[in-house]
Amino acid sequence: MAAAPRTIVTLTTDFGTRDFYVAAMKGALLRHAPDVRLIDVTHEVPRHDILCGSITLERAVDGFLPGTVHLAVVDPGVGTARRILVVELNRQTIVCPDNGLITWAWRRLGPGRAHELIWRPGVASSTFHGRDIMAPAAGMLAAGAAISDLARPIDDPILLDVAPADRESVSARIIHVDAFGNATTNMDYETVRELGQRAFRAGGRMLGHLRRTYWDAAPGEPLALIGSSGLLEVAVRDGSAAQELKLGVGDEVTVE
Repeated sequence: MAAAPRTIVTLTTDFGTRDFYVAAMKGALLRHAPDVRLIDVTHEVPRHDILCGSITLERAVDGFLPGTVHLAVVDPGVGTARRILVVELNRQTIVCPDNGLITWAWRRLGPGRAHELIWRPGVASSTFHGRDIMAPAAGMLAAGAAISDLARPIDDPILLDVAPADRESVSARIIHVDAFGNATTNMDYETVRELGQRAFRAGGRMLGHLRRTYWDAAPGEPLALIGSSGLLEVAVRDGSAAQELKLGVGDEVTVE
């Protein structure tokens, strides 16, 4: 008989890899689920950047198999009365602080079913809930524990003020800038398609009509295209749209 597939647990944090924090969190998780497969999504979310963490988490939830457990910790409010969530979404489970980190996955792939984690260990650090509370909870869930044994249903998870652009919208907002300087917006492919053959403008520059690949523009030329996340993106061929067009999160991309 074939062995049952090992549960996947992903980790997304702003911890970086210089210190012991990621390893400590993995160690706490593995005590409860020693046979899981751990996948590092990233530990380079900019410090305390909940929106960036939310965009990154949604990509993980979109890309992994049903049954995956996602542990996401970008938690500037650690130690306060903020809640910790267990969310069922896209046939997967997410453990994260209730500070808006769930927003982009909730709005693009959900809504899901939210629960407040009520399980607590006997002793927990006030400054490292990722290790002492969230990682053990994720481990227990990955090992087969029922959500109802650890959490209670809620209907009001905190959501950030960011959402996919309306179908009738003629402008988009930049929600993420990646390591290449590509600027991703909140406008999805279906909205762009319904707008028809339009041109785009960002950073005071005309980008022309939608392109299919980065290579469809000349070197150094700005362009608009649909990125791998299915969202409208502004890029510069062989360059950085963020630097060359001076674009950042919150800036507008207009449809001409």
